[in-house]
Order: sequence, then C-alpha cells, then structure tokens
Amino acid sequence: MKRWMALGIAAAASAAVCSGCGGGNTGAESAGEQGSGNDTVTIRMAWWGGESRNAKINKMLDAFEASHPGIKVEREYNTETQFVEKVTTQAAGQDAPDVFQASSFYLDDFVARKMYMPMDELVASGKIDLSNFDKVDIEAGQKDGKQYIALWGHIATGIVYNQTMFEEAGVEIPKMGWTWDDYAETCRKLQEKLPEDTWATEDEGGVYRNVECFAVQKGKALFEGNAIGLSKEEMTDWYNRWETLREEGVCPPASIQKEQGNKNLEQSMFGRRKVAMFSTSSNQLTNFQNLTEDKLGIVNYPWIEGAVKETPMIGSGLGIAANSKHPDEAAELINWIINDDEAVAIFCGEHGQPANKKAREVVEPLVSDSQREEYAYMEEMQSAIVPYPAQAAGANSVKTLLTTENEAIAFKQMSTEQAVDDFFQQSGQILNR
Repeated sequence: MKRWMALGIAAAASAAVCSGCGGGNTGAESAGEQGSGNDTVTIRMAWWGGESRNAKINKMLDAFEASHPGIKVEREYNTETQFVEKVTTQAAGQDAPDVFQASSFYLDDFVARKMYMPMDELVASGKIDLSNFDKVDIEAGQKDGKQYIALWGHIATGIVYNQTMFEEAGVEIPKMGWTWDDYAETCRKLQEKLPEDTWATEDEGGVYRNVECFAVQKGKALFEGNAIGLSKEEMTDWYNRWETLREEGVCPPASIQKEQGNKNLEQSMFGRRKVAMFSTSSNQLTNFQNLTEDKLGIVNYPWIEGAVKETPMIGSGLGIAANSKHPDEAAELINWIINDDEAVAIFCGEHGQPANKKAREVVEPLVSDSQREEYAYMEEMQSAIVPYPAQAAGANSVKTLLTTENEAIAFKQMSTEQAVDDFFQQSGQILNR
C-alpha cells in the first residue's frame, strides 16, 4: 500500500513532464542555487537530447539534489554528435563528467578508450541495483564481461513518418513489414504531391544506424573485429540506392542536406515539416510528437531483398568516468535515476521502455499515446530484435567517414566506386591504428 501511494504521488507530480511540458533548471542555474558548504560534493553529469529531454533530466536532477542535500550535480548537454565529440575530448584530457551517457552505438568505443570505470563492484555491493533488470538489458551494458553502464531503456531503429503530411498528399501511410522497394515507391508518390522545398525523406546514405540495419539484414555487421564486415559490392549497392533516390529528387539536394547537419529536434527537417519521414530511434516518436499537432507514426526500417528480418536492439544508459574523483556519489546518482519511483516518473520512458521491470509499472499510467505506440512497435518487433553488433575501436571515426563518402557522391566529387574504394582504404587505416 505504501508503495502504491508513493507511485500515485509520483504520477501526479510528473504527469505534465510525461506529456512533454516539464520544466527544470539549466546547469548554470542549478549550480548557483545550491549551498557551498564544505560537506557538499559536486559531480558533473552529461547527456544528449532536445529541449523536452533536457527539461525532464533537469527536473529529475533538481529532485535528486533536493533529496540528497550533500550532492550537487552540474549539468552538461548537447546534440548527440556534439556530445560524443566533446565527451571524447574531455576524457582524453582526464576531464570527463563523473556520470555520462552512452548507447550501444558508442559503448564499445568509449570502453576501448578507457573512458568508463567498471561498475561490477558497485553492482555486487548493491550500490547500483540491477536486480529488477532482464539479463538482456544487463548484458547490453557490458563489454568483455564487465559492467560499464546501467541502462535507462531499450529501443530500435524505425522509420518515423508524418501521417498528416501523407494524408494531405493523398498517399497511403507505410505499413509494418514493408520492403525497400515499397519505401522507394512511397517516396516517389509522396514527392509528386509535396509542396516545393519539401521532400519525402532525408538523404540517409551516410547514416551509420541504417548501414548497420542493412548489414544485419545481410546476415553481417558493419564491423567484424577491426575490419569492415560488408564487402565492397555490398557497400556499392548501399550507396547506389541513395544515389538513385537523390537523382529522383525524393530527398534534399546535397547542399541542403549538408547544411542540415546535426540539428536538434526542433530545428531538424522533420521537426520543421521539410521531410515527411526519416529513420531514427523508436523513442524519438514521442519526442517529435510533443513538438507538433500532426499525427506521427512508426514502422520498421525497410527490409531489403532476401533480408534476414532482424533489427539490432539499442540500449541507452549511464556510466561513471574512469577519472571520477567521486565514484560513490556518481553511483548514488545512477542508482537513484534507474530505481527511484520519483526519478522514473519524471523521466517517463524518455529512452524507450525502461530496462527496470518495476519502473515499467511506474510509467504505465503516465505514458502518452505516442509512447504507447512506441512500446507497441517494440513489442511487434520483438521477434526480430537481436543484440547490437560489437563496435570496433575507432568506430565513431568510421561512422563519420560513412557520411563523408556519401556527401562526396552526392556532390559529384567522386563516383560511387571511388567513394567505396576510399572508404575501405581510410577505414582500414582507422581500424588498424
């Protein structure tokens, strides 16, 4: 009874946040509000996200500081790509935040760079409690048998689409189970009906998550050890698919796509209604839905011809910096974030369905319609979900190279064959340093 009363209080306090209307202080504001007594420990936490996520995490950290008066949390956040670049640089200079985010995309590289400390002893002692986590979610935070992050939640790549734009264009919305041919044909039909300077999809030939989906469907992985797992013929096939779509005008010209860069949700082309669909993590459905009155939806990333119908699971969580001077306080923060009912209610499944099974009970009465759709998508994809393939040391540099080569093709600076040759040459140097 006490537990359910606590859940009710947390739910009432957090309903506004779960619908994307949360507040919260910025890092600069919070740093000035706490006392500066000698017994106060200051730790830093860093993450990536848009305004909605930032508001939720700031509110959550405000609540943590209120219930842990001896710990102050300074906050650092940015867009995903900028976050990764910054935290990697900070770690190289022994100045990484005490607690910082990682996902399946970055964990291998962060561990290879010795950016995290193992948290096995903290887990064994109960300081970080993973007892309510499924094995798959615990192992998603491990590398070489050691625990490096505790998961917030799990998600999978999908195609998020603007149903309202489809309806305005008179084009049938995508259906689960669709193929690459269906996807390409849908792009063509949409483009005929869309307004000027609006496109069916972004140019995603250089998006690593999509290349990884392509590789998994081929029964392979982007990285195999310190080599590229796809053949030159397969990479040529991949880049040519996008070159065809560019030539058909269903995605933005190279100059516009490059200018788009790594904008946050609000400034993205999808957020500004400049494209009707794009690939992203399933949890982004809710984040984008909070920005618009248009109806959005999500379907699987298109299956290619003869595909192995599998999709990598993406885990997202928090770890402790190898150079942290306050690992106990950092562990206390992480444990509170993943296990405390108030924290769970405020965060409300922002990184997908919570990895903590008891946390799912907390968010169940709080989630929005779009989150229910997101969770339904994950349930429907369950039979296709596989662990995320291992990422080689230097993987982030190779992922950047994927974009560089795609841009070279788009700007007509290289043929597809030249770009693929260059990709294999440069990636080989990166992966064998």
